Amino acid sequence: MPTLNLKEIFKTTARFSGFYKIKPEELDLPPELGELKGPVEVEVQIEKAPRGYEVHLSIKGNIELECSRCLTPFIKDLESTETIMLEKYPEKPSISLKAQDLNVFFLEDEENFNLADLVREQIILSVPIKPLCRADCQIPTLEEPEEDTRFSALKKLIQTKNSL
Repeated sequence: MPTLNLKEIFKTTARFSGFYKIKPEELDLPPELGELKGPVEVEVQIEKAPRGYEVHLSIKGNIELECSRCLTPFIKDLESTETIMLEKYPEKPSISLKAQDLNVFFLEDEENFNLADLVREQIILSVPIKPLCRADCQIPTLEEPEEDTRFSALKKLIQTKNSL
C-alpha cells in the first residue's frame, strides 16, 4: 500500500505528484459492494494548504456489480476525479460541519498517510446505491405457469357430471 510521509515530502517541495497501481486486495473493499477487476490506477497531486493539504485525486479501474433490477453481473468503469482536503483531526471534542468541510479527509498521522484509505473511500462513494446494468433495464416478468394436464381427465368428468 502506498504510504506517504507528508512531513518529509513537503520539507523539500511545494507540490507532490505520483502515479500508483493499487491491487484489489490492498483496498479491502466490502464484498457486498462489488469486486474490483484488476488494479486501480491512481494519479495524485498534493499541495500544501493553509489548514493541511489539498489532494487532487484521479482514479481509474473496473468493478463488477450486480444489477439491482435483473440481478445480472456487469462491469462498471470507475473514473473519478476529486479534490479533497487533508486536515488534522480537530482538537475540540465536537465540531459543527460547514459546507466546505464535507470534502475533508482527516489525517491520523502526517508521517504515515495511507493513500489506499482515501482511494477506498472514493471508490465506495462512486458506486451507485442501486446499480443498473443499463439505463433501460426492466424487472424480469414471470412467465405464466403452464396448465397442469394431470387432472384434465378429472375436470372433464366433473364437467360432464354437472351438465347431467
